[in-house]
Amino acid sequence: MGYCDFMFLHGCVEPYGSSIYKFNEDGIEEIIEPAGLNLNTSYSRAAFSDNTTGDLLFASNGWRLVNRSGEVISYKLWREDLTAPNTFNDTANLLYTQNPLFLPDPGDSTKAYLFYGQYRYANLFGTGPALLDVLFTYAYLDIPTQSLISKGNVAISDTTSIGGLAAVRHANGRDWWVVKPGRFQDEYYVGLLGPQGIEFEKRILSDVEHLEQGRPCSYFSESGDIFVNFTGSPFKIYRFNFDRCEGSFSNVALHSVADSVWNGDWMAPALSGDGSKFYFRRSSFPSGSQGTGGLFQYDFESEQIFKISEISSSPYLTPNYQKILLSSRFFTESDSMIRTLSTINSPDSLGLSCNLALHTDTILNVANFLSPSAIVNFRLGKIEGSACDTIVSSLAQVPEKEQNIHLYPNPAREVLYVEFPYPNGKPYTVQIVDAMGRIVYTGTHTGQDNYLALSRLGIPAGLYLLQARQTGGGKTYSRNFVVSGD
Repeated sequence: MGYCDFMFLHGCVEPYGSSIYKFNEDGIEEIIEPAGLNLNTSYSRAAFSDNTTGDLLFASNGWRLVNRSGEVISYKLWREDLTAPNTFNDTANLLYTQNPLFLPDPGDSTKAYLFYGQYRYANLFGTGPALLDVLFTYAYLDIPTQSLISKGNVAISDTTSIGGLAAVRHANGRDWWVVKPGRFQDEYYVGLLGPQGIEFEKRILSDVEHLEQGRPCSYFSESGDIFVNFTGSPFKIYRFNFDRCEGSFSNVALHSVADSVWNGDWMAPALSGDGSKFYFRRSSFPSGSQGTGGLFQYDFESEQIFKISEISSSPYLTPNYQKILLSSRFFTESDSMIRTLSTINSPDSLGLSCNLALHTDTILNVANFLSPSAIVNFRLGKIEGSACDTIVSSLAQVPEKEQNIHLYPNPAREVLYVEFPYPNGKPYTVQIVDAMGRIVYTGTHTGQDNYLALSRLGIPAGLYLLQARQTGGGKTYSRNFVVSGD
């Protein structure tokens, strides 16, 4: 992380935006500067490291993908039919592509996923442009060779809020729940990532207002049983209990901090490890009752707000869930600038007892936490003795409300396999529809007759929708897939 503070011309040191921070149980173990990564981390970033050595394997900002050596694996992860929604010459600095996230493949230790949104401007009820993810996609990566297998694979084709991505380990200790907030505050897309890929289900939550999301940031607690979504318009914090077995939300509690957050500070919160405290910044501009800027702590139990520091910095929870970092800087008597990190050593503690220590680490460039990364607890294991402590090996073992068809491989080339939710039941009528809405295939298949020869059917490269419905009526299942031309 980090970038050159070029806007204020404080004498940045090249290369601008390439520091690697390595953590142990106590905090920062090592800061590698310069790292030589060909990636602007100014607005969003994600990293994936070796789980034994801690060495960086991949880094991405949702647009560009690089390896540890800084070699660019892909200059553009987005689909070819979607161009960059801005006019920047360096499209690696793609604004607000929030929360890209790497996850290991639960079924193959040599593979990994990179999830990321692809956004566009939209008009919200005539009030002006807003940013929304028109597609939520993933890239598939090979770890030993640090190479890209595929990119732009569609996971959610509906319009969702920009960013807000979060993930937590399934109760079986192997698979992952992936959560993406929808366009509205009561909408969440919950996906189950297993050895056969990922499938999402849209959840509409009761007791939550049906209002537009304002670029949300989402977090799981260290134990994975608390989920928090921070959204603007106006600023609200939704706090849920999360069931790692069912992938369901419950006991929603709404907390408003609209009187305490400046417009524009929505991208800078952090949840403490145990999920009891919420940290947010306020810019250093006086605004009536809001007062001056600084760092603040919100306590969910007492619903009180405490000012922790005058430092108006985005808080960043460390990967070990033990501390929170703040970017700061100061001038010496010789008028030279020193850039540092300050540390909150006990973020689960109330108010000033959180133990803020100033200028604990010196860094080369500005540490930019403007768009918080999606923190994932990779060490979280299965819930022993629970109803879900066995491995979910297929979608046929997922509760009925979450069942859908599963397609693989996706992207496909020559063939496509369809896994039906009730393979031993009545036959399915299957249709494939192209991006223009034209039906390119219709056929009848049983649970055992699930093989489609795409090349023989003459289905060219592109994005398609497969729909399946059992004979005699009932629910229509649907899933997007891509036919690759490579």
